[in-house]
Amino acid sequence: MLRHIDQQGEIVRGERQINEDEAKVIRSVFRSYAEGRSGRYITDLLNHNGVSGPRGNIWHHTTILGNQKRGSGVLNNALYVGKLVWNRQRWMTNPYTGCRVSRLNDPASWVITDVPELRIVQQRLWKAVKTRQASA
Repeated sequence: MLRHIDQQGEIVRGERQINEDEAKVIRSVFRSYAEGRSGRYITDLLNHNGVSGPRGNIWHHTTILGNQKRGSGVLNNALYVGKLVWNRQRWMTNPYTGCRVSRLNDPASWVITDVPELRIVQQRLWKAVKTRQASA
């Protein structure tokens, strides 16, 4: 998604639009995975072809695969099928270590909004990936 910068140089939040170059990469990741390629194979191919990762760095297989339960990773990002999910997790401080840790909220408390204008992956492809993930 593209980030918009206002006249003061601040990021404008809440406004999203599809970056078609990035969307092509995401769709190719979905197709490759649905065709049976591994997360490592896909990241090796992206890195070999000089495609920048989501934060401008190289790709890692965990960026692709993520965690299904938490909805993290490219293959689990509901925004790609036009669903914006809020309140999925919360952050807490571990009282013994002082480190911040994330905790998954009850799915019943998630707030899901349909944003069909942001869909970049067709339902058939999404389902093919979910079917493969379920069998893995």
